[in-house]
Amino acid sequence: MVIDSHVHYGNSFWGDFSPEYLLSILGESIDYAICSNLEGIDSNTFKDEYECNIDMIRVSQKYPKLKPLAVCQVDRMPDTKVIRELLEKYPEFIGLKIHPECMKLPANSDKYDKYLEVAREFKKPCLYHSGHIKSRFSSPELIYEKVRQFPDVPIILGHLSTGPKPSHDAAVDILVDSIENERATLYVDVSWIDFGTGNLEDTIMLIERLRNTSKGDFTHRIMWASDAPVGEFNQQNDLYVKNLETFKSKIAEHFKDAKLLEDLLCNNARALYKF
Repeated sequence: MVIDSHVHYGNSFWGDFSPEYLLSILGESIDYAICSNLEGIDSNTFKDEYECNIDMIRVSQKYPKLKPLAVCQVDRMPDTKVIRELLEKYPEFIGLKIHPECMKLPANSDKYDKYLEVAREFKKPCLYHSGHIKSRFSSPELIYEKVRQFPDVPIILGHLSTGPKPSHDAAVDILVDSIENERATLYVDVSWIDFGTGNLEDTIMLIERLRNTSKGDFTHRIMWASDAPVGEFNQQNDLYVKNLETFKSKIAEHFKDAKLLEDLLCNNARALYKF
């Protein structure tokens, strides 16, 4: 089984991606994909918190391969009434999606507190877009500053920061610090880490660092993901499959650990999101 831990659909600034188009990219290589609706995040046809998430539920009901995340519009909503009602009515939401960069709301803002309290109450992981380490809105440092106030809420650093190797190094330092000092429950997905190059140097570094913390092996905190259909190499099935196969072969060759590869591709996501 393979789970893509970070995908989207919707008419967005990145392009007009229907659910059917997304599924055509994923093809038969993927059993499940953890999905959010770009039309509530970064969109030409912006939908409010209720509308975009109801649409996500309808899509997930039609296409069970897509496991829904509830988009959180922290910058726009005066309270958490809508997101609470959605989670109560639709427990099939497996987590929350938070995108500080698109909201232009620094990730350490107190406005996030009310949504993180909801995540704690409903026991839902939160997938964050984590941007460049120097981002004013979504750097892993800003995310870490805030989520240390909610150490029991699982937080996924999507992309391990969207930046070059120094940005990834800094984000991994944050992950390791959170583990060794028990300051937060941080996870990571590997989308965009190596920018489709196929060398996987930063991904291997991430795995090595989390495999050898002072607290032991924490590679269960790492999940494979693509960010499809964002990025040219995520917009055609043949390129998507090529990147997946490259990941499999490079990790298998370097670590020679079939259980590790299976965990990265599937088991870690299922354990976190509980499906």
